[in-house]
Order: sequence, then C-alpha cells, then structure tokens
Amino acid sequence: MSNGLIKKRSRISLDPINNEPIITEMTGADKRKYDFGEDIGLLVFRPWYNCISYPKHFAYAKSYDFPVRIAFVDDPVDPQGFIDGRDEWRGWNLPNWINAAKQLQEDGVKAIVGGCGLTGAIQSLISRELDIPFYSSTVMFAPLLHKSMAKGKRIGILTVSEEQLRVRDNILLKECGVTDDMPIVVRGMNEAAEADKQVWLTMTTDAYDKSAVEKAVVNTAVNLQNEYPDLGMFLLECTEMPVYSEAIRNATGLPVFDALDMVNMVQSTVCKD
Repeated sequence: MSNGLIKKRSRISLDPINNEPIITEMTGADKRKYDFGEDIGLLVFRPWYNCISYPKHFAYAKSYDFPVRIAFVDDPVDPQGFIDGRDEWRGWNLPNWINAAKQLQEDGVKAIVGGCGLTGAIQSLISRELDIPFYSSTVMFAPLLHKSMAKGKRIGILTVSEEQLRVRDNILLKECGVTDDMPIVVRGMNEAAEADKQVWLTMTTDAYDKSAVEKAVVNTAVNLQNEYPDLGMFLLECTEMPVYSEAIRNATGLPVFDALDMVNMVQSTVCKD
C-alpha cells in the first residue's frame, strides 16, 4: 500500500577514478551495518498541540532514557470520518500510517510503536507490511496484564472515547487479543462525568491546563474504581495519558500501565547495549 515515496537508505563513497562522491542505495546486509542509535520509532500525529511538550507525554522525546526516532503521520484520520469512514481503513488514513511506518523501518529502527492507542484497530494491517515488530496500542498488553492479576480482578481501560474504542464490533479489542471472557471495563473521557469531559476536551486547545486535566482524569479513574471494586489495574489506552499516570496511581493505589511503559518494554527487547 506504499505510495512509492519511501526514502531509501543510501551511502556515500568515492569514485576511485575521478575522486567524486557517489551516492548508492544500500540493500540487504549492507543496510544493517549503519544506524543512528535509535532502536525505537514512534508514529506521531502531524497536528501538534500544547500538552505534547510535557515530560511523560508519549511524543515528548525527553520522556525516555534512550533516543527515539519520530515519524509524523500526515492527515492521520480517515478523511471520511473516524466513526463513519470506510470499514477497510477502520477510522484511520491507513496508507499514511503504513508509509510512515515503512519510512521508520527504512531509517533503521528495530521496532515501531504507534502514537495513538486507538490504532490498535489496524494492528494487523500495518504489521503485515513490515519486517520489524509493530506495537500499535497498550491494549495489546491487556492479555499479559490480565494473566498477572489475581483471580476475580479486572482491568480498567481508560480511553479517550469508549465509542471510538468499540467501533466496528470491537475490532480494536479483537486485534489486540482481548477476548470476550477477559474481565475488563472501559471508560472513555468523552463518556466521563460532564464536568470532567469538558475539561478533557480542552486538552488540544490553548485553554489546556495540565492540573485541571489531571484532576479530571483522576476523578474518572476514582469513579471507575468506586463503581467496580474488583478493579485490579488501570491500562491507559490514550498516549496523552502517561502524564497523569502517577496521579492515578496515588489516588487509587492500583498499578497503572501506560504508553511509556509499552515503549520501555519494547526498547528492552531490541536494544543491543
């Protein structure tokens, strides 16, 4: 599904006759000789907004103790709409995600992590186009986290929108390996208490206030815990949410797994140092 615009890795050498530089495309084992020390590639929305520039945000490179390579995905959402767009793209501008992922692979990263947990819906559609591991969503880790919890405990998935997470007959959950018998509960900020929802919706605007949004997210987590006393852990789908993980942990006393945890785990599997 590539549009043919992938920039190939090349090397510079000298023509032994006229001593002029020659640029040639690298192939095969030759490509694997060189890299820039970035093992992980992050797929990030091209649109930018205020909360990106905070430590512990998924797209903020200083959130990590190792270098990451960022590829920006232009026009990431299906132009026909996330909910009502074409079924084969599952809400996303699939060609643009594949092209950005292929560019990261061509640039030499060892694994790629998606920049929105809702792209879990296109996990298989992207991974089949790549030769390196691709992790679209923290929701992929729900089966593992479920196995770690005591019997009778459930995972609370905090997301930007339960409607968007469950669209197209729960294709995201199915793609991420979440089965019907796995005890989970999903709560979207778009479906949270009205006051918390309205604060959350300021997140991508100039009115963004980190403290106010943190309070709204924590309120939603605490409300979910009160509603479901059998919660054993929170899993944060949204890559905007790691900024608030510590506050959720402190308020609920429960473990929290977020997108930074995912990136750190993936890094540990591919780092050679």
